[in-house]
Amino acid sequence: MNLDEVSKGHAGTELTYLHEMNLRSDQAKIVKLVPDKGGHVYLLLDKTIFHPKGGGQPSDTGTITGSEFQLTVKKAIHHQDAIVHWAKVVNGTPKIAPVTCTLDWPRRYSTMKRHTAAHLLDHCLGQSSNTHVVTTDSWLGEPCYVAYRGKAPSRDSLRDIELLANEKIASGGTVSIKFMRKEAAAPLLSQAPNFERIPDLEEIRLVILAGCAPIPCGGTHVSDLKELQQLSLLSLQELPDAAFRLYFHV
Repeated sequence: MNLDEVSKGHAGTELTYLHEMNLRSDQAKIVKLVPDKGGHVYLLLDKTIFHPKGGGQPSDTGTITGSEFQLTVKKAIHHQDAIVHWAKVVNGTPKIAPVTCTLDWPRRYSTMKRHTAAHLLDHCLGQSSNTHVVTTDSWLGEPCYVAYRGKAPSRDSLRDIELLANEKIASGGTVSIKFMRKEAAAPLLSQAPNFERIPDLEEIRLVILAGCAPIPCGGTHVSDLKELQQLSLLSLQELPDAAFRLYFHV
């Protein structure tokens, strides 16, 4: 399916997940439907709680329910200014109508914990090595990892990083979101691990873990570090060109 055709004429999707990360269900309206093979459909909503795949996060899944139909959302796709939902028709005939959107909450909450833990790892790695940390990529599905540029830490350093992370988790602290104009945010982000990969946006969304420097991020996160309970570093994989991955579990 050509997603240009799906999103054509759409003014843009309101990204509810950027502001209300703990919202498990919400009302929305289907504004466009495009049938697909195998009983599937592409659809656009006026607003969405479904986070698309991106920034290391796998796509949210869940259900969209109308008065006379139900859909299972298999993936959300960020295309141009729209979030395109690809769903399986469970029953009824979907149509332009008000709907109730419901997340697969265990899947979403696991992703939220992992994403917060990934940023905590950034902080603890930098603190342990006393260097500027640079991330190259991450994946918060299975297996879960963050990749970094530079020399891989030693076994002793890994133990220190894990200890630092779990000390912060045990102490707890808020995880907050702030939106800032790019020019105002820039001085705060010079040491951000993903600074080199920040897209060219007029407004930047900052995620701030208590006691850590702000990080530009469009992902979903828990509200308090205590929700992570415990972080375990599972393994280290050295990569070509002086890079490495840290696999972890929360």
